[in-house]
Amino acid sequence: MSNKTRVVLLLLGIIGLHCFPTTKKESTQSVPSIRVLLATLSARDSILFRSLYVLQSEEANYEFGERNQQLNIVPIKSGIQLFNKNRNLLYRNYFPIRLDPGSADGHFVFRGQEYSGSILFASAADTVLYMINQLPVEEYLRGVLPVEINTIRESYYEAMKAQAVCARTYALKRITDNQNRPYDLENTTTDQVYAGFDQHSALADRAVAETRGIVMTYQGELADVYYHSTCGGHLEQVEQVWPAINVPYMQGGIDAVRDTFSCSASPFFRWQETRSLVQLDSSFFSNYGRSWLQSEPADTLYLKFDLRIKQRTPSGRVKEMEISYGDTTVTLSGYEIRQFFGLSLSHPLRSTLFFFSQPDDTTLNLYGAGYGHGVGMCQYGAMDMAAKSFRYYHIISKYFPGTILIKKY
Repeated sequence: MSNKTRVVLLLLGIIGLHCFPTTKKESTQSVPSIRVLLATLSARDSILFRSLYVLQSEEANYEFGERNQQLNIVPIKSGIQLFNKNRNLLYRNYFPIRLDPGSADGHFVFRGQEYSGSILFASAADTVLYMINQLPVEEYLRGVLPVEINTIRESYYEAMKAQAVCARTYALKRITDNQNRPYDLENTTTDQVYAGFDQHSALADRAVAETRGIVMTYQGELADVYYHSTCGGHLEQVEQVWPAINVPYMQGGIDAVRDTFSCSASPFFRWQETRSLVQLDSSFFSNYGRSWLQSEPADTLYLKFDLRIKQRTPSGRVKEMEISYGDTTVTLSGYEIRQFFGLSLSHPLRSTLFFFSQPDDTTLNLYGAGYGHGVGMCQYGAMDMAAKSFRYYHIISKYFPGTILIKKY
């Protein structure tokens, strides 16, 4: 790193330390509720109630959780069947169906995870249902923070508070944007990972409580907010990942404090992975339906797997790549690249900030940096700043410069 770069980074660190954004009180509105998609059901499933829940329908109210702890769910044509050893309820063309807790501390278990709040069923297709968890936003955040920024270290507490503001802003924006949909967001990395009641932690609960109602705004509106695990030393411009979003407060650049990359302590700061021809062939078959290793090769067919990077983003991430395999050539862009080189669809390649080498025709070496898309707040960078005594509003000012903190409720 040159002396000039060190001076610039030192000045950025000094500016950050002296930036104290005010938090404006906008209103005293109550805490909104959020609808979180837990699953899309096309086959039988079940819920286990930990306390009293009530299903309200036109003909009667049905109670579950005391003698009727388990409830089986079966999607049927244009409807739903709910049954256990004591009850058998059949509803057609009657949505949404809602089960509310009998007390404020009501809980239920679904697929091994414990949740609080209400349960909603909505129609997704003819024999497909949405199962939705509706609960107050602040309660929802208690199930998000411990899995989105998994730490119990007190030295990282300010990063946890910054994460609370990011997650709250993201959630409220989705509520605003999805009013006419059956749910506001999903419980996966598609939106924010939400693991429910049994993932609560004291540190996360305190961060949610101490930032209660605080969100980021830009020009009077809720800000678009994104975050990721590890940027690898260089943040990405938001429009490189989401072209429809072009805002001045997520424009990328070097992520460092003084002369040290903020996320250098991350286990994903630098990484190396290897893919065999068998793995690449399997991925090619999964994505494009062609497997040369499982078919009879033509006499003239040479099974070489060739890669060519066609374009990189300003941060150095691979934006577009061409793959030639056998007699087929395909072009991948954006997240498709991570999916293709991932070991499964649920575990994509850590990031597109990589280069590669092919020591022979059967091996591909990937040398990369970071984990995630690189846009917005780098979580390991935020934790490093917190350990260096930055406050949560310093962290937000660094990753989202120009945004204003407002207390919504």
